[in-house]
Amino acid sequence: MTVRSQKNTFFTTFPILYPESLGGGSVLSQNQIEKNIEWLRENGSAPVRYLTYLHLLGAAPGSGEMRELWERVEEDPGSHEIFFKQRDDGSWLSGGPWASKPSYVPKSGYTPVSPKYVTTSWILSILGDMGYDVRDERVKRACEYNLTYQWPNGVLAETRDPPEEMGSDPDPRNVPCRMSAQLTGLAKVGMGRDPRLRRSFELLKRWAREDGGWVHEGHRDGTSAPYKIWDRSCPWSTYFATTSLFYSGDPSDEEAYRSGLDFLIWHLDQKPEHEIRRFFWHGHDTVRELLMFSEAGVEPTQRSVKAILDWLEGMYLPDETHFRYVGKPVSKMSVREDGASTVVMKYRLFHLIEDDWLTYYMTRIASNFQTGQGR
Repeated sequence: MTVRSQKNTFFTTFPILYPESLGGGSVLSQNQIEKNIEWLRENGSAPVRYLTYLHLLGAAPGSGEMRELWERVEEDPGSHEIFFKQRDDGSWLSGGPWASKPSYVPKSGYTPVSPKYVTTSWILSILGDMGYDVRDERVKRACEYNLTYQWPNGVLAETRDPPEEMGSDPDPRNVPCRMSAQLTGLAKVGMGRDPRLRRSFELLKRWAREDGGWVHEGHRDGTSAPYKIWDRSCPWSTYFATTSLFYSGDPSDEEAYRSGLDFLIWHLDQKPEHEIRRFFWHGHDTVRELLMFSEAGVEPTQRSVKAILDWLEGMYLPDETHFRYVGKPVSKMSVREDGASTVVMKYRLFHLIEDDWLTYYMTRIASNFQTGQGR
């Protein structure tokens, strides 16, 4: 299955999504979409209201109304907590409602991406989802901190001073895992077109495998996991690599991110439907993947896409015109039953399963599927 090619509209406002006729296979009707938008305008948190006006109502970011909405985002308690915990060098190493307090710090200290979920790259991704970008001086400072870990050959590493032969090697070892997570955080806050990052994105694209995805070289030659040799790409690495390229804002990345989306759909299609009806599974962040699928032109009738949409439809409250999470508390989740531990799920489900955020994502996804006016 290949995603439908469409003209890129990077960094433009979305059209007002009120089509005259409906497409098939969407999780919401046009009437429900309109009522959801009204509910979001009245009940959404400050970031959700701002994003609703921006992406669902096509409001101009520079308008007086949008500037007022953005001021409320900056006053939001979540924004205050995140920036209060930012360090003087622009980095983060902090727990909060988005993640558990770090249980360890590597002997060499922390990096932009380690420990997971509490460091700078992970928090930049949250800020990007909330509408923040590099024009904010605090966000810019965090991005500059991350770039101090970039090697001359484009590798975004976890050490600042590599041996010269490693840092200048034009064909470094294929290690896309945490590098793509770093690129995702940077791309989501609008750093994707920074000329300094182009080397890193081009390197990431060179690392793409024949199946369109990405996998750490150690999983192909057995050096990282001698008990298993991978004959395909890794969903975890591919999700982050694809997301970073999708949000980079550079049209030259389109072919690579579409190939990544193809792999993610292929991998989901191989699994029984009951296994993939989750928010997070084997590296798949299904709701955020649905958003990319819907913007890239994937049909909502695609087997795995339809299965996930049908599952999410069970969380919709039509009389109340919004979605509500159905599932166990994050504190009760386990790897065996839920696909990931509480520590992982606290970050992965942050914001996502709140009524307003889930309604915003699902309304935007449904609107994209109906209009077919993604990228």
